[in-house]
Amino acid sequence: MKSPSPLAAVVAKNLRYEVMDGTIPVGSALPTERALADRHGVSRTIVREAVATLAEEGLLILRDRCRPIVADQIRRSIPTSRSPNLAIWLWPYADDYIASSIFRGIQRAARGTHARLVMASASHGSWDDVLESEARFLRGLSGDVQIDGAILWYLGSERNLPALLEAKRNGVRFVFVDRKPPEGFEADYVGTENLTAAQNLVNHLLELGHRRITFVGNIDKASSVAERAAGYRRALEEAGRWPDGDMTVLHDQLDGESEATAARRTAETILAQQPRPTAVFAVNDIVALALFEAFRDLGVRVPEDISLVGFDGLLRWVPGGSQLTTAVQNFARIGELAAEMLLQNIGNPASNTFRHILLDAPLSVANSSAPPG
Repeated sequence: MKSPSPLAAVVAKNLRYEVMDGTIPVGSALPTERALADRHGVSRTIVREAVATLAEEGLLILRDRCRPIVADQIRRSIPTSRSPNLAIWLWPYADDYIASSIFRGIQRAARGTHARLVMASASHGSWDDVLESEARFLRGLSGDVQIDGAILWYLGSERNLPALLEAKRNGVRFVFVDRKPPEGFEADYVGTENLTAAQNLVNHLLELGHRRITFVGNIDKASSVAERAAGYRRALEEAGRWPDGDMTVLHDQLDGESEATAARRTAETILAQQPRPTAVFAVNDIVALALFEAFRDLGVRVPEDISLVGFDGLLRWVPGGSQLTTAVQNFARIGELAAEMLLQNIGNPASNTFRHILLDAPLSVANSSAPPG
């Protein structure tokens, strides 16, 4: 089968998914060439080339003086002339422990499938720079006829939703990792049972005897952050230990501010709370480690003066990380499941069933948490 031109390949992919999801039902005729050309912004010659491609795949039946008809027997896989191509968007960069762990899982799932993996990650700079680099990645998917699907660690919330929807309209299948798809966008998702794991962390501190526990969040609007905050609240409420006043602190690194300075500012805010908390639950291990060092610089000992717990399990792999009590996420398994789901979806484009898979993050108790002094 001769490969179509790039524009014809885009039109063919769009029509293929419209047929597979029932937008153009089996047995019905395609819209006219003129209507298709107007809809896709291409010439009628390009439309004819796209139709010929789908006819060769067995998706359409061509008859003289009739519009193409959608075949009864639909081939439910990508063209056999090539292997699937998967785009991967990870945060914050390729050699980060979490991102590289997810990618190892993806590689494990793709082994033996002949899938081609194309990985990208966010640019460094301000948060606006990060979100704009993600938008460019999504726009690139829309114009890349070789990409069949993407595994996405999505950061853009509502801001990048238009680019996300455009890629979906252009036939790209998505599986989200770590954080759920934005509201109103249906897609598969593999992540962690953040709420339960966060609740277990706070229950651990309660069982040690802590009653004043501060939650340190960040500016990220991700579902995972919201779920950890919800787990914190649920644990305190179910134990009947909800404190007087707001015990939540926001950790935010200002433009031009070093990480150490931001962590010291956050630590000082925590220590200024009255009465002073005896324990801190940080939204992730990176924040927890930064607070650990800031407390030390301020002459506050962990856990003698204040207990500290994090979330992720990644700091077991850096100096001093084994000291941190945390919830351990299985990042490699998240990547593996995401790739398996995406390859299944590409092989069965008619499916409109979306799955959300949540993995446990078991509690790992170390010496950063102890009974209040």
